Amino acid sequence: MPAVVQSLGALADLETGWMPSVRYGRLRLYDTHYYDYATLYRTQPNVRTCVDFLARNIAQLGLHVFRRVSETDRKRLREHPLAQLLGRPLPPSFKVTRYHLIQALMGDLGVYFNAFWLKVKPANGPMGLLRVPAPYVITKGGLMPRRYEVTIGGRLLKVAPEGMVHFRGYNAESAISGLSPLETLRRVLAEEHAAGDYRESFWANAARMGGIIERPVDSPAWSQTARERFKAEFEALYSGADNSGKTAILEEGMTWRQTTFNAQESEYLQGRRLTREECARAYHIPLPMVGILEHATFSNIREQHKNLYQDSLGPWLAMIEQDIELQLLPEFADTQGVYVEFNIQEKLQGSFDEQTKALQSAVGRPWMTPDEGRARMNLPSMGGDAAELGTPLNMLVGEQGSPRDTAPKAIGHAHVAKAAPGPVDTAYLPLRERHEAKWLEVLSGHFRRQGAAIVSRIKAKQFIGEIWHDADRWNGELGADLLRLNVLTAGAWAQRLAADLETEMDEDLMLPWLAENARIAAEEINATTRDGVANALTEEEPRSAIQHLFELALGVRAVEIARSKVTTAANFGSQEAAKQGGLKSKTWQVNSGNPREDHAALDGTTVAIGELFPNGMRWPGDPSGGAEQVANCQCSVSFGR
Repeated sequence: MPAVVQSLGALADLETGWMPSVRYGRLRLYDTHYYDYATLYRTQPNVRTCVDFLARNIAQLGLHVFRRVSETDRKRLREHPLAQLLGRPLPPSFKVTRYHLIQALMGDLGVYFNAFWLKVKPANGPMGLLRVPAPYVITKGGLMPRRYEVTIGGRLLKVAPEGMVHFRGYNAESAISGLSPLETLRRVLAEEHAAGDYRESFWANAARMGGIIERPVDSPAWSQTARERFKAEFEALYSGADNSGKTAILEEGMTWRQTTFNAQESEYLQGRRLTREECARAYHIPLPMVGILEHATFSNIREQHKNLYQDSLGPWLAMIEQDIELQLLPEFADTQGVYVEFNIQEKLQGSFDEQTKALQSAVGRPWMTPDEGRARMNLPSMGGDAAELGTPLNMLVGEQGSPRDTAPKAIGHAHVAKAAPGPVDTAYLPLRERHEAKWLEVLSGHFRRQGAAIVSRIKAKQFIGEIWHDADRWNGELGADLLRLNVLTAGAWAQRLAADLETEMDEDLMLPWLAENARIAAEEINATTRDGVANALTEEEPRSAIQHLFELALGVRAVEIARSKVTTAANFGSQEAAKQGGLKSKTWQVNSGNPREDHAALDGTTVAIGELFPNGMRWPGDPSGGAEQVANCQCSVSFGR
């Protein structure tokens, strides 16, 4: 049956298929000044600033196509037809890139709140996307678009809804077309337009002086001819840009009375700023992003830049993504789990330094190989180990959340001695336990690998040189492990003391000594093992003797070495931090319930920080004291000012 609508209190019958059409008309500013939206974009600098800001910042983002594999996994589809279409919307002869397509899309949305892509489907070849300016399109429909009429080159093209990609914003009066933000800005733009006209007229006609010329009351009457002559001469002499700044000379006792407002009184500058602020607010752009810096600081600009792609541009990006998925993706056969997404991570990722710190904390280990680092600097690959990830010297998996972490947290006991001697450092003991456990874990792993390799080679009466043929490998591997442990332990104690002193600690200064100590220790540990293996080979059951040797290494030697090496590294780190922190004295402190007699005698002994203790050692665990002074030592050193 025919449709019936109510209009002005009367009923009217309409033919089936009746549809209102949407056109893009003119915007009345004031008086008889009417401008279409395109003219406002061209003539209003604040409108163009905001629209271009949106268009440029969104167009530079990558628009990628993904397939959702699971809730935690996705795969980028570079060869999907939609990805190829967005990457090259039209053949090269049209000279339209993805950037141009998205820039024009956002420009049309900013000016008209409507944008159109015409689906071009040639008989031979892939589909293309042609941007059609909004004024060329008439949208017909009621509650939904029913047809698009496109006028190109004087020809009318009627397009079905499925042949057009229509991006549109909200309109309270229409369900098929967005309402331009310029309509809301009409009054502000009218004020700016009127002010511009005034400025243009002022500079074209004024003499930089606006006011009234007064003649004395008792002056003779002027004839019309005399009045016109004076006016013409005055304007010829003092109006216009060429005469700007001249001093006016009046006649017959005339006086000048100023009547115009200056820029400050008319709030001209504030008016211009208001226009830009209102335009920015209408487009939801943070004010500092468009050059309004009155209340901007470095800190809040950085934060607003981060929020830009979340709160300001985020809704635009979501609308574009969903319209592409709704109106363009169904053109292709492969749609299962496919979606599009702007790559805003490249804008939110921060500086390279910030990215590096965040990624190190997130993964807990290095995330870039040497070759990848060289590639960023346009250097050739070194190959070999440079293609593999390394483990930093101050980090072992499971000990710390990030290679940047060195000092254990939540240590409340002050490690700086206020006077000699003092109570046992209660925070020292659990800290030792954690580090001894890590040393024991690494040393046990070394002995297990070493024992398994040697046992597998044993043949009765075989010469030791054939069994222990890879000493350099054992020394190198163990030395690298011990160096990492040295740096970890020395750094923990050094940072602990530096935190108490509230000073900075340069750990790099400790590295040469720690590296040499690790090398020597690795050679000594392996030399002891080698001698034990040589003796075991002389036994009647070499295999059993060697197995027993490594059982002792795991049960006894590893514990003793871990305890001794933690003492050495910890006290070395403390000594270095104390020297860098400017402390002047050091005190020997016994922590064991069963110390050596000479160590017990040293308990509480204080010397200058650069001097030796009475036993000739610089600190507990100092290798210069020999094995008899270092083995199983658990003493520590505290410092004073």
